[in-house]
Amino acid sequence: MKNKGILFTLILLGAFFYFFANFQRIAIPGAIFDLLQHELDVSAPYITAFGAIFMYIYAFNQLVIGVLVDRYGGLRVMLAGGILLGIGALLFPLSSNLPLMYFSRALVGLGGSTFYLSLIRELRGLFSDKNFGLAISVMLFIGYTGGIAANAPFVFAMKYMSWREILVILAAVILLGAAVFALLSSRVKKPEVNRQVKLRTLPFRLVLHKRHNRNLFSFACCNFGISYAIQTIIGKKFLEDFCLMSSSKAAVVLSVMAVVAAVFNIVNASMCKICHNHRVVFLKNAALITFLSLLAICILLILNIRTDWIALIFCILAANASLTSLLVPVLHLTNRKMVSSTAVSIMNFCFFMMVGFLGTVMGFLLNLFPPEKIGNVQVYSSHSYLAVFGLFFALSVFELYKAQKLSNKY
Repeated sequence: MKNKGILFTLILLGAFFYFFANFQRIAIPGAIFDLLQHELDVSAPYITAFGAIFMYIYAFNQLVIGVLVDRYGGLRVMLAGGILLGIGALLFPLSSNLPLMYFSRALVGLGGSTFYLSLIRELRGLFSDKNFGLAISVMLFIGYTGGIAANAPFVFAMKYMSWREILVILAAVILLGAAVFALLSSRVKKPEVNRQVKLRTLPFRLVLHKRHNRNLFSFACCNFGISYAIQTIIGKKFLEDFCLMSSSKAAVVLSVMAVVAAVFNIVNASMCKICHNHRVVFLKNAALITFLSLLAICILLILNIRTDWIALIFCILAANASLTSLLVPVLHLTNRKMVSSTAVSIMNFCFFMMVGFLGTVMGFLLNLFPPEKIGNVQVYSSHSYLAVFGLFFALSVFELYKAQKLSNKY
């Protein structure tokens, strides 16, 4: 019973790490885009790279974390992840040297990628089948609140102290949490290292050999990537530059996006269940909604209509991209049990690789047209943002095409 209580506390600490991983993923550079650009005196590609580097590392790690968890256990992997997350989170605000700041983002991405699968593994062992789904939903909710805190609350706190001071305090909290985690985990009997578990290419080949999987991954990475790139990298800056919102108001919109994303993972699953689990029909409708939403934004940019209604479109995109509760069951239905977890890890890889790619490209697209310097802020024109959202729109066309290739029987 004592070990069970300690294990429960360790899982709560893991969820606490997951909260901060999500905070880091969304807050930088999204919430402080202008501040970073002013302090570092660099152009947009150097700023969007902060988000892209995190996403690339996070994406690649999705392919190996499952193997590490199976081999070493969730507690060992979470401890290593917490230490890396804390060190990276501390290095970033203490430096103004670009290479070192990029390295710190790589550490944060490496550490942040460890918690999702590790927590699921430990929850599986602690909770019965009856309560397992509820335990996962609570864990995910804690993680999503990190995304909510990364915008409006973070921007509000910057009225009282600098962003660097805030991030140093948060990093210290993470490192303290890692120290407590190490102390408590030493008192829990952990499973022996399973040396039979190795990274093999066969499961990946079996998953990617299926055309249905390839179509689903193509659809899903576009759907998620567009919404998440807006939420984590460009959305706040766009609302400030084009819609002329204040920093605080734009941050509130992005926090609302995070709330909508959290809620609609449950809403979409519930609605799908009511509609007799015709999941692919929901996915096809989602592709159409993405297409229409981005078409509307592009038209507003072309006509130079600066309206707060764009914030509502952003929230629609966030709701529309919350499809994990539908995509994972489809992957389990369309793949053998021995490779279904691999299929999910490939999908997660595709998600974050797309966000990283968009983060890299967006910086160069913004620079196609020179920004206007207003005070300490570089304001990008509607032409620059049309290039960015034009890319998003082109991806939505591809997403719509791939969605039509999915079989309706799932």
